[in-house]
Amino acid sequence: MDIVSVSTYAMDVMMNVDRLPGEDGFAVVTNNTYLPGGSGTNVMVQASRLGASTGFMGLLGSDTLGDDIIKSLKAEGMDTSRVLRKEGGISLHTDIVVDSEGKKFILLNMGDSFLAYDPKDVDKDYISNAKVYYTDLLPYGAALEGLKSAKESGLKTGFNMQVDLYTMNGFGASKEDVLGSLKYVDLFAPCRAGLYQICGTEDLDECLGYVRKYFKGTLLVTLGSKGAVAFDENDKRYECAARNVKAVDTTGAGDSFMGAMLYTYLLGGMELGKAMEFATVCSAITCQGLGARSTPTKAQVEAVLSQAF
Repeated sequence: MDIVSVSTYAMDVMMNVDRLPGEDGFAVVTNNTYLPGGSGTNVMVQASRLGASTGFMGLLGSDTLGDDIIKSLKAEGMDTSRVLRKEGGISLHTDIVVDSEGKKFILLNMGDSFLAYDPKDVDKDYISNAKVYYTDLLPYGAALEGLKSAKESGLKTGFNMQVDLYTMNGFGASKEDVLGSLKYVDLFAPCRAGLYQICGTEDLDECLGYVRKYFKGTLLVTLGSKGAVAFDENDKRYECAARNVKAVDTTGAGDSFMGAMLYTYLLGGMELGKAMEFATVCSAITCQGLGARSTPTKAQVEAVLSQAF
């Protein structure tokens, strides 16, 4: 196995309604659409499409949402043999209510399974047979257990902090927990908001100085339309501009970028600057499709890169 993960999963339940109801209001659901998502599984899907053999670990409910999540991962060639099910449980999902004008609101339904994944149920032997371990540090206890086990087994490790610090706190992971985990991490890729909150500054050089007290690996920060910045273990700075494309939907662009970095940089040992360029193409292609999983194959990325020469 190339890459294994304990991270977030989800199913997006899209509900089209005739109008968005106000307080005590009523609306008619005209259509239901189920779209597999979850930032952690989106990252792993991108790595799979690029050619990595991948495996996912976690606890899902025994509901049809859980069935559909597993089915979507298997369809990408991902191993789900270490995915556990909670009898009678509800899988994490989002209810996205959209009216005819595209106005919407989103409800996050945590269910009762995602955060119940017990650290003792993390299969350390399964992890030890992989080459790379990926996590967004959620659910915290199990993800951290996997991270520690991966580092003890000599794996390369990536931690993509997908949400800000306040949200991490809501999921049970404090600033101290995040910083404490970094000693097990080779590639740390926090979202901008989370990094700035942790470091108390929006100056990236100052952020680097702050995290260096806890972390010796590569720091990677994506900046949306401004591209990405990284600092390697020797503090050499790398910058990569975003590609100028006509974006249809930016959902999942960051997930695509991280999945590509797992494949090229951690798994393949590609030079950091070249890995960032490759990942930027993945994000650009993803933005030109609808949905978080409009992610490209390796052949699609290489075709775009070849046009630059």
